[in-house]
Amino acid sequence: MGNDNPSDFESGRRRFLKASGAGAVGISLSGAADAAERDATPEPTITDAADVTAQNVSEGGVFTVGVGQQPRGLNPLSTSSAYSWVVLDLVYQGGTTVDPVEFEVRPNVYTDWTVENASGQNAKPDVYFDVRDGLTWTDGEDLTVEDVVFTYNYMKEQQPGRYASTIDPIETVEKASNADWDVHMKLAKPIGTYASNQLAIPILPQHIWSNVDSYRQYSPAENDGPVGLGPGTVTSYDAATAIEVEFRDDYPLGNLDWRGQVDKLVAGGPFLDAVRFKIFGSDSALQQAFLRGNIDTLYDSINVSKIEQVRKNEGQKLVQGDDTGFGYFAYNMRRVPLDDATFRQATSMVFDDYFWTERLQQGYAYMGDFVMPPGFTAVRPETGVEGAKLLEAPATNAFEFRQSEPGVPDIEGIRTFLTEGKVIDGNSGTYVGKEYPGSLTGVTGGQSEAKHDYTFGPVQSQVLREADGVEQEIRVDGQTITQAHGGPLEVFVYPAKDTPKLAKMTTRWVDMLQRLGVPATVKVMSFNTMLGRVYSQEDFDIYPMGWSDLSPFATGTLYNIFHSDNADDHSKLEGYDQKNTTTQLNNAMGYGLADAGADDLISRARTTMQAEKRNRIARKAIERIYLDFPYMVYGYDKVMWPVNGAEFAGFVPQIPGPGAANLSVQLMQIHQSGGGGNGGGETTTDGGGGNSTANNATADGGN
Repeated sequence: MGNDNPSDFESGRRRFLKASGAGAVGISLSGAADAAERDATPEPTITDAADVTAQNVSEGGVFTVGVGQQPRGLNPLSTSSAYSWVVLDLVYQGGTTVDPVEFEVRPNVYTDWTVENASGQNAKPDVYFDVRDGLTWTDGEDLTVEDVVFTYNYMKEQQPGRYASTIDPIETVEKASNADWDVHMKLAKPIGTYASNQLAIPILPQHIWSNVDSYRQYSPAENDGPVGLGPGTVTSYDAATAIEVEFRDDYPLGNLDWRGQVDKLVAGGPFLDAVRFKIFGSDSALQQAFLRGNIDTLYDSINVSKIEQVRKNEGQKLVQGDDTGFGYFAYNMRRVPLDDATFRQATSMVFDDYFWTERLQQGYAYMGDFVMPPGFTAVRPETGVEGAKLLEAPATNAFEFRQSEPGVPDIEGIRTFLTEGKVIDGNSGTYVGKEYPGSLTGVTGGQSEAKHDYTFGPVQSQVLREADGVEQEIRVDGQTITQAHGGPLEVFVYPAKDTPKLAKMTTRWVDMLQRLGVPATVKVMSFNTMLGRVYSQEDFDIYPMGWSDLSPFATGTLYNIFHSDNADDHSKLEGYDQKNTTTQLNNAMGYGLADAGADDLISRARTTMQAEKRNRIARKAIERIYLDFPYMVYGYDKVMWPVNGAEFAGFVPQIPGPGAANLSVQLMQIHQSGGGGNGGGETTTDGGGGNSTANNATADGGN
């Protein structure tokens, strides 16, 4: 579960390259023929959970997980490293948890909770909750209510960046004077996701942390720790080579009633004796270690280029899952003509979605649309609309590739869209030969007509003169983009050796933009350089990145990325070139600073306490962002998590991030083969293909 936490986004941005970087190999295939060939090839894909109970599983065993990078310590307050949290998720527990199947907030360390005084002007809600009896820390000490109160007050005092935005809205936490409850939390304002956010922070043992003057200086691994309420105890720790976590017997939180009631989950775990994390120096070494059978799985997912080999290897299986984020290109809306929805939407119409999903991703990706992945159905705009199929409803494909023939963009149609000043704003109509039925939620975009006057004339810009087959160049209010912009549009991309497929797709997109008559070039730079240009300086035109580990509740994600509170309007003279603030803000696009924005909907969703009402507002905000188009979401991965299906079973399929965000869930369910089914329904599938059924990306997004 993600946190409503801007600081987590830094590690998330970095994890994008981990997911789509050096291990990915660009392969050009012939879409339809390859899909047909996959249909004929059996694929041992786990698509259904095994029908088992705690009584008939084979317990014991050590499960080995390979990870591609070293963890950055085991301090839960100072690290946002995904490689640290694969361990910490087994040691620490929050008051509540969100199940990965139904996305319901479930009791965990806290047994029950309620909120009062949450409505009215300037409301300051009172949250009351009870702490579960009978829990012990991994060092054997008993959990007390005082531990819980201490945790919140320690975090309020220390202000760890990872939890700053979660703690800030909390005014006080104390033992409840009301005998009906254990703890009373006073909020400074309504927080719609308080149950999955403020109540979900990891509980700290007072007898350990009360002696820690500064969380930044504390290293649990060097002080007989970490100590938590989770099922695991770290028994061996070498950040460069391996980490071992042993599981305790009769773990109370593994037997909670809801675990046996949620589809696909089994109560009674963990069933393993231990899990061993092996650290590898590179992604290629990690992938090869699994393919050779040296590890039982790897963190995240197998590279697309290796899926066929996994399918052929005896005993190895693929757990199919959903993406927890998305890949995207973002536009700098401070710059002409990127400030205009008409222009932004037109650029998407020359992005060949089919080339990306079917050829480069070999059918293991879905075409992108909204800024919430398909697995998070509660906040997807299709939800609640009769007959609107996920990813297939026409309103989800408003900006897809417009082609006059396969692989060839409809240049004349898109030029007409521009010159007529059209905007797909949520109202029904025909746009470049495609019927748009109107928005799913009834929302409209921030623009109903173009901001600029677009015409086409003789080619003048050098970048277009040097390109093949460009006959006309666009004018914006009478000027070429090169004249108005001071040069061609730059589309950033990472070196081809790091992200070969994305580099190939970006080059193809820029070529299509040039054919349209837009002077555009590819600008290659490293990930760290791009981070600075985008988030410190806002000095860019278009850049690619991705988010992952987003929250199924959406509101924190929407606020952190798309609210104007988190956009630099360049009014503070303290940063780069004396134009902007030195604070790195996640809304690098500047979305919401001018006429286009979803601030009101996002703010309303954040403060709405009733879940279904909050989700309805969030769906409107998500579709408003889609229509305003600050991002072009280009895809979601069809996640394939590789596992040793010969010796282990119990894997949970069809959940978001089965081998990453929900790895700790898997480790509570996995057991040895030989007494509980074969690990799930083994089926033959085509391994993907098509553009409409579910998921990818990378970065923390919040609730």
